[in-house]
Amino acid sequence: MLNSKPAQPKVRYDNLKAAVAQVLGLSRARVETDRWIAFKSHFTIQSFYCRPGIDGAHEKGGVEGQIGYFRRNHFTPVAEAESLAELNEPVEQWDRHDGRRRIGSRTRTIDEYFDDERPLLPLPEQRFETGRVFTPRVDRYRQIAVRTNRCPLSRSA
Repeated sequence: MLNSKPAQPKVRYDNLKAAVAQVLGLSRARVETDRWIAFKSHFTIQSFYCRPGIDGAHEKGGVEGQIGYFRRNHFTPVAEAESLAELNEPVEQWDRHDGRRRIGSRTRTIDEYFDDERPLLPLPEQRFETGRVFTPRVDRYRQIAVRTNRCPLSRSA
């Protein structure tokens, strides 16, 4: 029987602190944070974690190597701009240029690989709120606590 449901994009991660509450042994199994589970559900993403330790060292390089390549080739020295819009212009040009690049001895370009994945990316129209709303209370020391952080209030507050 044919499956009419589109495949979920599989995104490879290292042990991203915002996503992983606990690494379970030396496997790919993780206890994920509640917020991360909600984020994945909203965008229908299937996570795939790099193996911890020496066994997964070659996997992490694939994730981090391309980020490092882009940073070294486009943000060294640090780019200066008057606004985010001004900075985004060259970033979009660099991104288009990198799309025509081949990684190592691969036969296809980055854009050609991305074209295979594009059908997996019908992003939902509804925005996902990444922030959290807290209603802290002021204690007797004129401080508020947000999760594990204590913040003193100024005298004028």
